[in-house]
Amino acid sequence: MENRNMSGSKKNIFEHDRARKNVIFGGAAIIFCITLLSCVSSFMIYREGFEDMGPRFQNLLAFFSVVVVEGAFIWLVYGFTRAFSSFLERAISFFAMWGLAAVMLINIITHFMMVKGLGLNDFQQAWLAWGAVAVFIGVLIIVLAITLADPLIRLIRLELKVSGLQQETFLEARRDAIKSERVKEAIASRAELEAEELARQIEGQATDVESGPGGGRRWRRDGAGWEKVSDE
Repeated sequence: MENRNMSGSKKNIFEHDRARKNVIFGGAAIIFCITLLSCVSSFMIYREGFEDMGPRFQNLLAFFSVVVVEGAFIWLVYGFTRAFSSFLERAISFFAMWGLAAVMLINIITHFMMVKGLGLNDFQQAWLAWGAVAVFIGVLIIVLAITLADPLIRLIRLELKVSGLQQETFLEARRDAIKSERVKEAIASRAELEAEELARQIEGQATDVESGPGGGRRWRRDGAGWEKVSDE
């Protein structure tokens, strides 16, 4: 009896997981279809803003605009469900997703009204004039905010900060050490040793000049050996 209950429980869990995967797949398909509709509307709206660039660059820049808006939306959805882990990342992506969804909705409605020849209200006129283009800067701010909120980036910044403080401490210690009496005594001792070494070198050179081989007194030593300068 217990084995039968356990097998039935496992079967229910398996069916629930399969149903959950189907729901997730269906939701992803719906989001994908709506995003495609928004891509068409966004392309037609942004295309009019690049008429001065010629047909080829006009279509290319409009395509880039679609990638920025709809691509950012897909990126945020994927990141929120799969990658983003910190609270700040998830908070930024959550509100940014709804903002871009509103942008996509405005583009779809405005495009349909333009195709049907319906009059646009003041907000839609302003949207076509500058609002739709301002979305690019908004997407840039979103990407920068999420990038800076990355926990790994924050750890790297913290590590660099700690390393900088350590180096600063070492340099300050060396600066204070240079001013200490111990270092001054070491410098003075080193100077005396250098003076003694230089004096010995000078005395040795004078001896080489005064007394050379064969009893002469005008000899000079160079790298090749003894060189006779002049006779007595």
